Amino acid sequence: MTLAQRMARFALHLSWGELPAKTVESATRAIADTLACAIAATDEPSVRLLRDYALARSARQTATLLGTAERVDPALAALVNATAARDLDANDLYATIPGRDTGHFSDAIPALLAVAEHQGSGGRDLILATVIVYEIQAALAEGYLWMNRGLHSVSQVAWAVPAAAGRLMGLSEDEISHAIGLSGSTGGLILQSWLKPSAQIPMIKGASAGFAAMRGVEAAELAKMGFTAPPDALETLFDRLPSDAEADRFARLEEREQFAVERTIIKRYPAQIYTQSAIEAAIELSGRIGSMDDVAVATLYGHRNVAAGVQGSGEAYTPETREAADHSTPFVVAMALRDGDLTAASYRDEPWRDEAVLDVMRRIDLVIDPDLDAAFDRDGKLGCKLVVELVDGTVLETEVDQPEGHPDRPMSTESLNAKFRELLFGIAPDRRTSDLIDLTSSLATAPDLSRLIDGLPVLDTQAQHR
Repeated sequence: MTLAQRMARFALHLSWGELPAKTVESATRAIADTLACAIAATDEPSVRLLRDYALARSARQTATLLGTAERVDPALAALVNATAARDLDANDLYATIPGRDTGHFSDAIPALLAVAEHQGSGGRDLILATVIVYEIQAALAEGYLWMNRGLHSVSQVAWAVPAAAGRLMGLSEDEISHAIGLSGSTGGLILQSWLKPSAQIPMIKGASAGFAAMRGVEAAELAKMGFTAPPDALETLFDRLPSDAEADRFARLEEREQFAVERTIIKRYPAQIYTQSAIEAAIELSGRIGSMDDVAVATLYGHRNVAAGVQGSGEAYTPETREAADHSTPFVVAMALRDGDLTAASYRDEPWRDEAVLDVMRRIDLVIDPDLDAAFDRDGKLGCKLVVELVDGTVLETEVDQPEGHPDRPMSTESLNAKFRELLFGIAPDRRTSDLIDLTSSLATAPDLSRLIDGLPVLDTQAQHR
């Protein structure tokens, strides 16, 4: 049996009755969080471009563009909505096994939502498909060293979406296997071309998820029409595994201790995952600082992915795009220290070009701490320590073990609602932000998705430009 066939069999045979209540709750939270992230980015430049592209090319109008009342073809809705969900870098991340790759598994949810709306599926169908797509992405993340081979982890979306979408569409096991082979062969090897130290990270950072999601939906639809592809396409990659990864990591599809959706990190702040603890630490110390003029130096001690790499490179001190700013440890720490928070509004009007902000960033030192680096590798710890020395000699210090939203430190409903309010502040009425929790909490009993779709905020995309 090929890996694609195993994915197809898992997708078709997982039943609602096998899902623990915690799994259902985690999946509905992931759906709500993804919707909030996508709607908040409705009028971002890359999303506007792709929405115009989709509207100009859509014959079928059966899937909603989130944040609008407009409908397009399901594959094009997947392109636009997955891009929107990823654009602000606020969506979730899988808390992977230390030493293995991870991914933003919610990148796939907009594709499933589009297919489910098109098919007239019920809420349980969407939740079950979400669990399926997370589980398959976990198997892919743990089974192959994507990033080490120059491939971005968003590649996993193109392999996983056809399986879960195929379940929603009523495809057979063979048809799903062909869909996986087609999507993976033509869209499942996404180069890590933008994830490197750079002052100008381009739009593709967010849109890559949209293109992978679109290809997954297209492949499922083509397979349903009889289009065939190699069912062993994934073996082309996996046959080249290094010796330390020869174990059958796809075994989780047959037996697991916990569903992957329960091991998801819900980000509290719209910034790269490794900066979350740094932002939290800076917010905690901010209230004890009278003015940024009082700060002599701020030193962040952390693992290499927050104190070095893309987030801590020289280029991170002079970001030129929002995509680069939300991956910059100096920028997000400076903003959090100054404002006592970091929200989507923190990026408006290009503050990374403000000399006052740049001056604060220049007073931030990043240090790789050997103990924190070892804890990252050994235990998956994403913590840090922040020390702020004031001009008068006062030293302020705080440590964060794991960021809020990590499965080891779950986010409360109050914090999740606060995140939604901050994401949608100024672009959606407050009552609609709190409605997201209510709308998704009733999904398990919803006969279709009409109440969910109709209850989402609709923004004036013509008048609103952030």
